[in-house]
Amino acid sequence: MKKIKNMTTKNYIGFGLGDFAFNLFFQGATLFLFYFYTDILKISGTQAGTIFLIATIWDAVSDPLMGYFVGKTRSRFGRYRIYLLLAPVPLGICYTMMFFQPSFTGWYLVIWVTFIQILYRTFFTIGNIPYSALSSEMTYDSHERSKLAAYRMFLGYAGAMVVSVLTGKLMVQMNWLPTENGYFYVGIIFSVFAAILFFICFKTTFELPQKSNQPIFKVNDIVKMLKINTPFWQLCGFIMSGMAGVVIFYQSLSYFFKYNLDSMANFGNGMLFLFSCLMAALPFWLWLSGRIGKRKTLITGCLVILFGSLSFYFNPLIHHSLWWVYAQMGIIGIGIGCAAFAFWAMLPDTVEFGEWKTGVRAEAVIFGLGLFFLKFALGISSFFLGVMLDYFQYVPDTELSNFTLSGIHGITTLAMAIPAILIIVIMMNYKLTEELYLKIKKS
Repeated sequence: MKKIKNMTTKNYIGFGLGDFAFNLFFQGATLFLFYFYTDILKISGTQAGTIFLIATIWDAVSDPLMGYFVGKTRSRFGRYRIYLLLAPVPLGICYTMMFFQPSFTGWYLVIWVTFIQILYRTFFTIGNIPYSALSSEMTYDSHERSKLAAYRMFLGYAGAMVVSVLTGKLMVQMNWLPTENGYFYVGIIFSVFAAILFFICFKTTFELPQKSNQPIFKVNDIVKMLKINTPFWQLCGFIMSGMAGVVIFYQSLSYFFKYNLDSMANFGNGMLFLFSCLMAALPFWLWLSGRIGKRKTLITGCLVILFGSLSFYFNPLIHHSLWWVYAQMGIIGIGIGCAAFAFWAMLPDTVEFGEWKTGVRAEAVIFGLGLFFLKFALGISSFFLGVMLDYFQYVPDTELSNFTLSGIHGITTLAMAIPAILIIVIMMNYKLTEELYLKIKKS
């Protein structure tokens, strides 16, 4: 199979800036939306979790449909890049409106925020599935895809860092109170910035020339390909486990800093340290994957997560110094970066595996389903977090009992432990090795 000879640093950076833009939205919603629901809008934890779950059920419909529709798209800009122009404006509007504080309360409020989140998820899907599938069409070379994934992860988490650090600082600097639409005003700034980045991504990426007689496969053909694509389903299990842990970890950190540490003002500093460690380690994970393979690299990263999570739970010094908290977050962040890099580096390879087995090449469907399982984990884990907060008798802006504080401590520190173990088990049985992929390329 051919390899793109003219791939340049500009292409890698341009592609990565797309994920920077998407993470201004995705990480903003992950880090702050659940907290916004419970502590600003005063929605109960279970209700907040249910809203995320309902939006995820919608994803179960919209994501596969979008993946199938994108595969049939034809335009002078290609199948995928055109959506980098179509999605940003409505996506930015919906993201901003998610943080708007309406005047109504009760079930009218719940219905409103559910509707807005479904709209946000829809436009996120319209933009993100084609963007993710684009990596499989910029090059057919596995190592080049690993580099694309590394740039994507580095710049994507740079976007996450911007959100986690600047959200609070912008509100302080501009005198925007969180309880008076502060998150809404910050969302407007991020949405405008994201639109600019999407245009740069569009201009600096490309798609391989498509064959003029390239077939458009029927649904039954795609279903048959998916049935035998065991590596793809293993990656879905991996991303569901890992994303569930990441979402609970990120969302619970707000409560941990606010109530257990009595230091909500330092939440942004903690996330800054976490993402800095994550990004600094990405070149190492890219290097290691070239030496021992993606599967073994992922297992190594999960061992780092497991160590960081368990030591976070048992470390008695975290309540005496914030630097111990930052250090534990940094260790876990290093492992999270490895897992995220590995998923996006390994997922395109399953496209070739399915084509090798059945002759059916369906990049957008593969990426659409992969993103659905990622967002499915977000919905399920958010619902679980809401139920757990109610179980531990969490009431916002009150003096919490030791029972509640212990619950928040356990949820936060152990969120990543079980997912790390599950991913290790999955990867011990993963068959799409570098050797098999080379065989597929030569066939």
